[in-house]
Amino acid sequence: MPLRPIKKIAIIGAGIMGHGFALVFSQKGFPVSLHDVSEEILEKAMKSIDRTIGTFIRYGLIAKKDKERILKRITKTTDLRTAVDGADFVLEAIPEVLEMKQELFRRLEPLAPPHAILASNTSGLGITQIAKGLARPERAIIAHWINPPHIIPIVEIVRGDKTSDETAARVDRLLRKVGKIPIHVWKEVPGFLFNRLQLALYREALYCLETGVATAEDIDLVVKGAYGFRSAHLGPLETSDFGGLDTFLRISQNLYPKLCDSHEAPAILQSLVAQGKLGVKTGAGFYSYPPQVLRKKIQERDRRLIQQLKLFQNRSPVDRSRKR
Repeated sequence: MPLRPIKKIAIIGAGIMGHGFALVFSQKGFPVSLHDVSEEILEKAMKSIDRTIGTFIRYGLIAKKDKERILKRITKTTDLRTAVDGADFVLEAIPEVLEMKQELFRRLEPLAPPHAILASNTSGLGITQIAKGLARPERAIIAHWINPPHIIPIVEIVRGDKTSDETAARVDRLLRKVGKIPIHVWKEVPGFLFNRLQLALYREALYCLETGVATAEDIDLVVKGAYGFRSAHLGPLETSDFGGLDTFLRISQNLYPKLCDSHEAPAILQSLVAQGKLGVKTGAGFYSYPPQVLRKKIQERDRRLIQQLKLFQNRSPVDRSRKR
C-alpha cells in the first residue's frame, strides 16, 4: 500500500530546536506552521531563522534568490488549533517534562487531522509514556534531532509499543526528503542511541574535571582535536577494528574498572545549576558567554559544522542495510 504523503508541517515550540526544524522543512518546500505561546518568542525565532539563512547563503547552502520564498513558507501563530489545522506531521519541541508532553499530545490529538503523525523531539523520554491514553497511539513516534538541527544530518526515529510500521515509514521518507539521515532505534531504551553515547562521554568528562585530571578547556580540546576529530570519519566500532580488537580488549580490561561509574549527577554539575549557571541561556556555565562572545562562538560553530556537513555529504557510499 502506498504511503500517505506528508504535505504540511506543524512545529510546536519555536525555541532552540523548533526554529531550526521550521527552516529545514521550509527550505525544502514544505509549508510550515510555527507555534509558541507568545508573539515575542515567535519573532525571536524568525530573526534566528533569518540569520541562519544568511549564514547558509554565505556558505552556498541556500541561493540568495530563495530567501524570501523560504521565509514566506513559515506561518507563525500562538493558537494551537490554527497551528495543526490541516497538518500531516506535527513535531513538538517543548521542555523535557513528561507531564507537559503528555498534556500537549492529549490536546493535539483532537485538533490535528486523524491521519496526522504526532512526533516528539524528546531526547530521552519514551513515546509509549508520552502517548499514553491517546485514541490513536499508532500515530505517535519520536523524531529526535540533534542541535543544531538545521545542520546536523542525523535524526533518530524511535517507536513506541503501539507505533505502526506505516508511521515509522512515513517519517523515514519525510526525513530523507529534507536531506536528513534517519537512524532507527529498535528498542525504546532511555536516551535512545545518541544520548546514551553522549552522556557516557559527558560523565567521564565531568569526572576528569571534578577530580583535577585536566582543565575544562583541555578536556574540550582533546575531544574536539582528537576523539571528535577522528570520530567525524570513524565511529567507535570502526576505530576498534582499525586499532585491533585484541588491543581494545586489553585496554578495556585494564581501564573499565577505573572509569567513572557513578549513578548520580556529579556535584560540580549540580552546583552550577544551583547557582543559576545554565550555560549560554544564562550567560555562564563552565565558561562565560557575554553576548558578543556568544554570537562569535555560534558563528564559528556553524561555520565549522557546515564545512563538516559538506564533507559528510560527499562521503563514499556505505552499506546502509540494517539488521535487527
